[in-house]
Amino acid sequence: MSKKPDEIKPKLQQALYDLAVHAEHLIKTERERDWLPLMRNQAYDLGIHEDVKDAELQSYLDAAERRTNKGQVYRGGQALQASESVFLLDGLIKLGEANVVIGQPKVGKSSFSTGLIAALRDRRETFLGRELLIPGEKMPVLIFGTDQSEGDWLHLLRREEIVREDQTLDPDSADFFCSLESGDEYNFTKDGLRHMKEEIDKHQLPLVIIDSLSSMMEPTGIEENTSRYAQPIRSAINQLRKTGATLLIIHHSVKRPLTWDWITECRGSSSISSVFSWGVLMRWVAQEEDGLARTDKRVGFAGKGRGSNASGGIMAEYLAEGGWTFMDGLEAAQQVERVRQRIMELSGVRASVFDYLTMRTELGADVSTEELATELSKSRSNVSRELNNLKAKGLACIDRMGETGTRPRPFWKLSGAAAEAMSPGGHSFESFDSFDDKINRINKINSQDSTAVPETDPKRIIPPGSPVEVNRDGIWSGGYVVRDGSNPDSITLERLGNPMITLSNQRLEIDVRPCESPFSFAEPQVDW
Repeated sequence: MSKKPDEIKPKLQQALYDLAVHAEHLIKTERERDWLPLMRNQAYDLGIHEDVKDAELQSYLDAAERRTNKGQVYRGGQALQASESVFLLDGLIKLGEANVVIGQPKVGKSSFSTGLIAALRDRRETFLGRELLIPGEKMPVLIFGTDQSEGDWLHLLRREEIVREDQTLDPDSADFFCSLESGDEYNFTKDGLRHMKEEIDKHQLPLVIIDSLSSMMEPTGIEENTSRYAQPIRSAINQLRKTGATLLIIHHSVKRPLTWDWITECRGSSSISSVFSWGVLMRWVAQEEDGLARTDKRVGFAGKGRGSNASGGIMAEYLAEGGWTFMDGLEAAQQVERVRQRIMELSGVRASVFDYLTMRTELGADVSTEELATELSKSRSNVSRELNNLKAKGLACIDRMGETGTRPRPFWKLSGAAAEAMSPGGHSFESFDSFDDKINRINKINSQDSTAVPETDPKRIIPPGSPVEVNRDGIWSGGYVVRDGSNPDSITLERLGNPMITLSNQRLEIDVRPCESPFSFAEPQVDW
């Protein structure tokens, strides 16, 4: 005779309760990698293995782990034990806190950590142009470098003299070091974290370098893009902070960061950034093309977090012989990049207006609304509206007011910030073609109309304003300069002194050719 449903339900509830109790016992006594198999065994012994799946078993383990790591609770009248955080490195690294350093591949994250170690060892007052809080006694340093092999680390450690000539670890620089080969012992699993804590507990208020977060999390088997990824990290930080250590945890950014906010550029699940109260973004100041040898090696550092305003940021460079050199603040570079981002968002008529303004500004001239409307075959009101929109974005401004006898006529040009972003030295924050001094470059990327210009061989592009000769029935004569030479098969010229007169669709070396002076004119032809 089968059991009634109302008889089965209490037994199932009791079995689930026993399973939850068993989960608490496992996390206290067993290795983390054995938890899930042992939970499956217990579910089978309780006769509910068909009722609970692995995801539910894991949720029991997660809940049990949270219950064993209860936070401090205070009642009215009790004093809080924590103290306000201070900076070990002003605006970048907080003392006694978990600091995450987010950075692009090969930007110098490990070099930054070894440089900080050397600065503490040498008791420097500043590092990277920022004040360094020097402890009264030597600050112990532990390096969990499980992201790289010992051989790769040796190069970094030797440059900062953290290891001696005989490859002995200098006790004045670091007290503990482990590399990739130790990843099975030191990681963010339950067992690995216990081993880390045992080592850190041997030192008083140390600086702990963890390079990197992904190598520490790999043994957990949790995917980086899932929300569960944050739980072991949060547990590890809670455990390690109890030692009084200052944690510097290195993690990767997205491949090509577009902002200076580490929260936005942090690779993986958004839950990762919620774990840390303070972070620093390291990225190249100039985002050069992938696959090419880097020429601009400036690195920007920008800190941000809870309880502190975002730091102004700094620019520095790591020298080939070792050691960081401070260069300047980051504010100017950030401003140029913000302007560049606004430029890259332009499209359609607005992009065409901006292109023409840029061309005229590069020629040292301004332009009226009427000229723009004629050039673009748009109504004056449409062009005027787009000019005012560019002005509101900080990309255009009125250069002067021309007298007309009635209402003064405004003449426009690029704003100073936009001109800097579009100049050969200012557009290095994104991969504008360094050969392309003509600025249909916005429409190349964004335009959805017929003004978009195809990519061409950069060696055949003629810069705007260049003097040229025009072929008239086999006779070459000057009097024109280039308005748009970005496409050698469709060059646009303008008459010298009268930009309203133009020639379009001119072919390089067939209809038009470069010359030294625009004032060369053909001799009159005489019939004999």
